[in-house]
Amino acid sequence: MTRLGWNLLGIIGALALWEGLGRISGDANFAPFSAVVVEYFSMLQDGTMLTELGNSLREMLIGYGLACVVGMPVGILMGRSFVFDGLLHPWLSMMVVTSVAALVPLFVLLFGTGLWFRAMIVFTATVWYIILTVYHGARGVEPRFLEVGRAFNAGRSQTFFNILLPALYPYLFTAGRIGLLHAIRAMVVAEMFIIVGYGGLIHNAGLDISTAPLLGLLVTLMLLGILANVSLRAAGRLIAPWYEERFAPVQSGFK
Repeated sequence: MTRLGWNLLGIIGALALWEGLGRISGDANFAPFSAVVVEYFSMLQDGTMLTELGNSLREMLIGYGLACVVGMPVGILMGRSFVFDGLLHPWLSMMVVTSVAALVPLFVLLFGTGLWFRAMIVFTATVWYIILTVYHGARGVEPRFLEVGRAFNAGRSQTFFNILLPALYPYLFTAGRIGLLHAIRAMVVAEMFIIVGYGGLIHNAGLDISTAPLLGLLVTLMLLGILANVSLRAAGRLIAPWYEERFAPVQSGFK
């Protein structure tokens, strides 16, 4: 059987298990897949789910964009500079293991509960993973690539743009993929605390007598994560054809 066949078999098996457990547990505890499908189409017709999701994603992209703009250059600097690595690595080690939920009360005091609160929560939850991924990529650039540039008397800018940056493309796209998934999670966490946007819908759905609306909203997040991951991977293949070859063993689980 092909890989696609095994994937489809796994999905069908999981949905069948979901349906069976749901019928045993009941809607109040764990709604079956069939009930979630009915509720899902009802939410689609209502339009509120997609409207709130669109609004939340626009604000999330602000924080995610800032994280990429800051995190990728910082990761390169840390990976290629002993001084920057020494100055920033302790902060990276501390912040990458800090729960963003623990920072929400502080961020509410600093930014209120508007757009910049959500954007900065997403930024803080995302930037450290981007820095860490790019940092390891920058440290792992093979010296022989740089030696070729020196052999041809390439200047620093030529070495960076023609040798170092192309070598980092796979890591930059991987950092973008990892960061985007963390950004989606952070968006939901931030909105659940202040009960607005898509996270607010999830919070309110958790109070419903049936779990079908809650599970439907969670399924949408899963599909969004898969779509984001596939889109960035396709962009990586288009811009850097060696992207798949470089990361095939590592990312086989994301195919």
